[in-house]
Amino acid sequence: MTDALSEGAFPVYAVAPAEVEVEDDVMGSTGELSSAPISENADDISFNVGGITLSTTVVLEAPEDLSPSENEVLVNAVDGTYHLDAGSNIEGTVNYVALDYESAIDALVDEEGDILDFIGILSENADTSDYLHGVVKDMESKGDFAIAIAGASPYLDDVFSYENPFDSSRIQVQYPMRNGDGRSMIGSYIGLRAGLGMSASPMKKRLSGQETLYHSLSREEMEALSEQRVNPIKSERAGALVMDDMTTVSVENNEEFEMQQGIARLVTDYVAVITNENADVFIGELHTQSARNALRGNIKSELKDLLSLNAITGYTVEVEPISAMEARVNVGVETIKPLRNIRATVTAGQVE
Repeated sequence: MTDALSEGAFPVYAVAPAEVEVEDDVMGSTGELSSAPISENADDISFNVGGITLSTTVVLEAPEDLSPSENEVLVNAVDGTYHLDAGSNIEGTVNYVALDYESAIDALVDEEGDILDFIGILSENADTSDYLHGVVKDMESKGDFAIAIAGASPYLDDVFSYENPFDSSRIQVQYPMRNGDGRSMIGSYIGLRAGLGMSASPMKKRLSGQETLYHSLSREEMEALSEQRVNPIKSERAGALVMDDMTTVSVENNEEFEMQQGIARLVTDYVAVITNENADVFIGELHTQSARNALRGNIKSELKDLLSLNAITGYTVEVEPISAMEARVNVGVETIKPLRNIRATVTAGQVE
């Protein structure tokens, strides 16, 4: 919440996931806990194997690719995988605290779903991200519009093999979403995005207070992520730099092709809201040409304001009768396309 407020977002709502105590059996030196994501506090995770209580270290990488010390267990709290060293006796139990993100998301949406613009989660757990996407899609069907923000992974050992599981304008995926201390930057990103609103894209904007990243991406890695509709975060001395504003819409997604950018999704949602609000006022009015003209004029007035703010570059509004008691409103908008590149040429000795 502090990170989001620092970036200019207001108001900010947050729900802490409920902590659930779980006990699992341990049957091998590597495995996966049944209820991830779990607490990232090592004190909340206790492995007892062969009568020995192991020392727990929470990691963001894949534990099976790392080597635990004697009587140590490495645990990835995001996906619940672990790797332990306990000699030849590798049977035992583990007690840990699981985090119920799904109930937290439901509580947030139940309380404030009608006013939320962006919803993010601190964990990059794949199932939790998928659940959040399903929730915002359900909100859309009810006329409440929000964009989900998720991290691709706590750490990608091989960026080039990553495949984005989403193809939707309702979710944006970022990487990396951890700073140099391993702490989530989701609050900073959502704060930046919400603070900008429809006035600008977060492209090439910095996350204040986030000076180092857990994974510093090469140019080739950033290009590979962009091809998978993941927004790369670049590590620079001046601070973490957001490189793009993509949703996860693919080039084959004809239905949502115009909303490949987050700002286009946001503007389109706003237009839908003002169209519905203006139309609702005319429910109960006589179905006349003058009433339809008045509705069309009201919507056009709202769209002219968006045009003056450069949020859209053009629009069309049609209000037509369907039957003696029903009318149809058709609104089309041309959303703004963020400037993606500037080619600068500096030549010595040529002054005009």
